[in-house]
Amino acid sequence: MKLFINTTSPYARIARIALWEKGFRDIETRIVDPWGDDADLLAVNPAARVPTLVTDDGQALAESLLIVLWLEAVRPEPTLLGGDAARGVARAGTAMGVIDAAVHTLIGRKIAGLSFDGSPVGLRRQRSMIEGLKRLDADLSEPGDGTPTLAAITAAVALDYVQFRFPQAGWIPPVPRLERLQQRMRTRPSVEQTRPHA
Repeated sequence: MKLFINTTSPYARIARIALWEKGFRDIETRIVDPWGDDADLLAVNPAARVPTLVTDDGQALAESLLIVLWLEAVRPEPTLLGGDAARGVARAGTAMGVIDAAVHTLIGRKIAGLSFDGSPVGLRRQRSMIEGLKRLDADLSEPGDGTPTLAAITAAVALDYVQFRFPQAGWIPPVPRLERLQQRMRTRPSVEQTRPHA
């Protein structure tokens, strides 16, 4: 298998953590710039998005949550869905909303500069991050000692990404429970070794 990633992409990070936790630790990894129209990435994914996982039989799987879905089908144990799959997926959806808002803010800045943040869309994205983080903090259950759930993975990735991309933001709400989860998750090699860096 081959996984196309970018080292700062939270979506790629979710896929990398999931693959690691499912026991796929020795996958060939190709670091690409999804904005650079990398020819190899375009050959397997016309949208040039990361992550893209090329399976051993040549299937190109795009989008982090679809990769997790495939992983759950081909290697059901250990499960990433936890005991209450619907609740876990709902929490993961909240975390993905935070991630999407953060990524779209950065894209908006590429197009409009920092003035994007004060635009109606920019303010809506900021509100999505704030309210999403607060919801995750309020609705968090402490993970056990086993394999982390998709809800825990996406929540930790969301907080890490917001803190990484907006380090001086005064609008990030206090999220003590989420920060405890973040610190606990960082003890896992899959999480620590995939932390974003420029």
